[in-house]
Amino acid sequence: MPEGTRAFAVICHDPDAPLVTSQGTYGFVHWVLYNIPGTITSLVEGSDQYTQGKNDFGKEGYGGPMPPNGHGQHKYYFWVLALRDEIELDSGLSMGELLAQIEPRLIGMNRFIGTYQRD
Repeated sequence: MPEGTRAFAVICHDPDAPLVTSQGTYGFVHWVLYNIPGTITSLVEGSDQYTQGKNDFGKEGYGGPMPPNGHGQHKYYFWVLALRDEIELDSGLSMGELLAQIEPRLIGMNRFIGTYQRD
C-alpha cells in the first residue's frame, strides 16, 4: 500500500473478451467496487460492503467469469487502486465513470491476474 493511502477501489476486467464498444473500450468488466476505506486489507467473499458499480452484465456487483465456449483461457485482471483521500461516490458507476472520478486522487495501483477457461 502506498504511503498516504486513504481509500481503495477495485476493478475486475477481462481484456480477452471479444467485445469492443462504441465508447472505445474493449474486453468485459466483471466488477467495480469503491468507497473502500484505506484501512481495509482484505475483502470477504460475497460481501455487500462498500459501493458497487455497474459491470458489463448491466448489473451492480460482481459477475463471475463466463468466456464464450471454445474461446480458450481468459485472464481476469483484478486492479486495486490506492487513493490519496476518501471520496463518497454514488453507486452504479461504470469503470470509465469511476476512473474519471478517482484519477486525480490516484497514488498507486497494482493487480493480480486469475485465469479461467470453459470447455
